[in-house]
Amino acid sequence: MRLETKKAIVTGAGGGIGRAVSEALAQQGAAVLCADINEERVNATVATITNAGGRAKAAVGDISQEGHSKDLVSAVQSEWGGLTSVVCSHIRDVPYLPVTELPLEEWQGSIDVNLTGIFLLLKNAIPAMAVGGGGSITLMASQLAFAPKPGRAWYVTQKGALISLVKALAVDHAKDKIRANTISPGPTADDRFFSQWPSEEEAHANASTLFGRLGDPSEMAAGAVFLASDEASFVTGTDLLIDGGYTAV
Repeated sequence: MRLETKKAIVTGAGGGIGRAVSEALAQQGAAVLCADINEERVNATVATITNAGGRAKAAVGDISQEGHSKDLVSAVQSEWGGLTSVVCSHIRDVPYLPVTELPLEEWQGSIDVNLTGIFLLLKNAIPAMAVGGGGSITLMASQLAFAPKPGRAWYVTQKGALISLVKALAVDHAKDKIRANTISPGPTADDRFFSQWPSEEEAHANASTLFGRLGDPSEMAAGAVFLASDEASFVTGTDLLIDGGYTAV
């Protein structure tokens, strides 16, 4: 139970990596506020955790609205008496198009969720973490920030920004005993990746990793557990690349 004293907010907890992170944190003893815009999916995550004896609550809302971020911080403080860990795994996808073809409203809409939503949550979460003696921030970036694919300019821009953001957070908040890091997952076997291919078999065949397979969400979640734990007490301002060698070739 490496995380039995931790109280976490996980965004994007309704599926994929976010669900795996929520479950893994809870399995290691953390109390987890699972946040997502999809009520059915986030409730399913919470049910899995609580049925296994873990501690979790669901929170449904739009992360691009500051009121929701304030509600998340208030909820975890009210329910468990503090906040030690934030993991941002939410994503708003838009069409895979070059910047010359991507509508402004799609570009801006993705920024509102994928960047501004994180800003708003951290703006409200960091003071709560500092009062409690510190903690850990983990943002899900991507291996594509290092090795772009066609039509992903919006995605690469935003994920690269997160890698830079945690460096700034690390500098600003070391005095508060708050660590900040990113995880850059490689191609991962979840609904989001599978939706890009005609079949799951074809998705696996196009993994482009040195192991010839997609990563499992649990493998990304293991990184999040480490970064949230006291084992990572000297780790801040860096990126944990879990991509199966995708960027090595």
